Amino acid sequence: VMVRPSYVLGGRAMEVVYNKENLIKYINTAVAVDPEQPVLVDKYLNGATELDVDALADVHGNVVIGGIMEHIEEAGVHSGDS
Repeated sequence: VMVRPSYVLGGRAMEVVYNKENLIKYINTAVAVDPEQPVLVDKYLNGATELDVDALADVHGNVVIGGIMEHIEEAGVHSGDS
């Protein structure tokens, strides 16, 4: 699974965890840092492609896509961490 604190931006403290022991260790560390903030746990998709889509929409259903970017690093790894 992929785990990260809910209060961070840009992938900081995000980690791919492969077993229960490391998941418990991560959760305990996150709770020690800030017990008031939840930890997000997501399914990790090995070999996935991550995309960012910037778009604007109005109340009438009109949508303008300003840009689509494919990440060159593995999905789930923030570019600042890769």
